[in-house]
Amino acid sequence: RIKAKLCGFASAGTFERARHLEGAMAGDEVVEESAPGTIDMKVTTKKPISFYVRSAKSFFTDVEKKGEEKKAHICVLNISGLGEAINTAVAAAVAVEAEGLAEIKKIETSYPDMTSGRGCARILITLWHK
Repeated sequence: RIKAKLCGFASAGTFERARHLEGAMAGDEVVEESAPGTIDMKVTTKKPISFYVRSAKSFFTDVEKKGEEKKAHICVLNISGLGEAINTAVAAAVAVEAEGLAEIKKIETSYPDMTSGRGCARILITLWHK
């Protein structure tokens, strides 16, 4: 098991939850950990918005199962989307904030160059646990 320092306390289970979620995404989306307590979630239009809303909410809630140790929440979630997935990224971030689980700290937009030659709009939303 991997142990990491998250929001001032140690937890071993957040990464297992991230890996489980990454496996559930079946290669469509990427959930990565860039720093301890920080998860990057890249959204697409292949899955419904409700999937990403539920996933984002689960990262900010503590989970405790019978016979297992408590899985702690993360501190920072970065949600990014390209092109038509921008709406999905915004919907997931707003739903988490409306639930009172986190607050939006930064919204970053860009127009990165793509390999096809045409650019594509991109959004990066940073959420911090309350």
